[in-house]
Amino acid sequence: MSYADKLKEELCHLPLDDQDECRSEYLGFVKSRGTLRLRGSTAFLVIPLTSITSLKRLFQISKKLSMPIHETQVIEEIRLGRKRGGELSFRFEEVEEFLQKNGISVRDDSIPEPVRDDPVYFGAFIRGLYLAGGSIVDPSKEYHLEITLDTTEAFVSSLKEYISDNFNIKIGIVRVRDKFKAYVKSSLDLIELLSLMGGKKTVTRLSSAVEVRKIRSDVSRTLNFLTANANKSAQAMAKHVRAIRIIDRKYGIDRLDEDLRQVAILRIENEDLNLRELGEIMNPPMSKSAVYNRLKKLMALAEELGDC
Repeated sequence: MSYADKLKEELCHLPLDDQDECRSEYLGFVKSRGTLRLRGSTAFLVIPLTSITSLKRLFQISKKLSMPIHETQVIEEIRLGRKRGGELSFRFEEVEEFLQKNGISVRDDSIPEPVRDDPVYFGAFIRGLYLAGGSIVDPSKEYHLEITLDTTEAFVSSLKEYISDNFNIKIGIVRVRDKFKAYVKSSLDLIELLSLMGGKKTVTRLSSAVEVRKIRSDVSRTLNFLTANANKSAQAMAKHVRAIRIIDRKYGIDRLDEDLRQVAILRIENEDLNLRELGEIMNPPMSKSAVYNRLKKLMALAEELGDC
């Protein structure tokens, strides 16, 4: 089972005890996928879904709300793999009457007041939106959750603004042909949004994945830093050795002052040591900066002699 399937399984098994919460989730399905379809003189609200799990959830919510279902269709596609979904259809006048009794207009592009008034109900509304047209990438690979919305630009803008103002969650919006995609790409925003929807188990898994990715990133950064330093040190050591060999060939190490002569000999004999380690074997021991200054003088002398 994919990560996205696990999240849908968790959300679809949340209890349906609160009537108002069920109503809010139902409205999420309607806003995300609700389509008006005419058959003769009768109008139907049709909600097509690509997930059989989400279809079952919507069916259960409709029964809980005593919302008459006109027709249920289950669709099975067999291409590269088996995929099951379907659609539920309701008489539009019955849906509209039900929502109007609860102070909701299905024709309104703003977020309904009963949903806005309570974070729990708004979370259920977002859950309905997600179950109708959402997906999530495995966070061990990438942080990305998106919800496809077959609705108006005004509603999408209202949703983005409300979530940003009230929950400080950054939502991106992109238009794909005649639909919109709302997406989240931050680990913290993902955790907040999943918590709002009620996906506690998924939040725990996501938090663990975030920590693992953070540790891997820190380790990778540290290794890159150490590798870069090692390369830099190796290049510097090679320059030191080359300069000392030029001095020995053109001038003679034995003619150097004692402090420079000792550094030159120890550098040639201990090419693998860094400056700190080189200073520790000096007699008397020297600091890293003292060794660096003496090597710098040797480099300058070699440059004067040429070939450096």
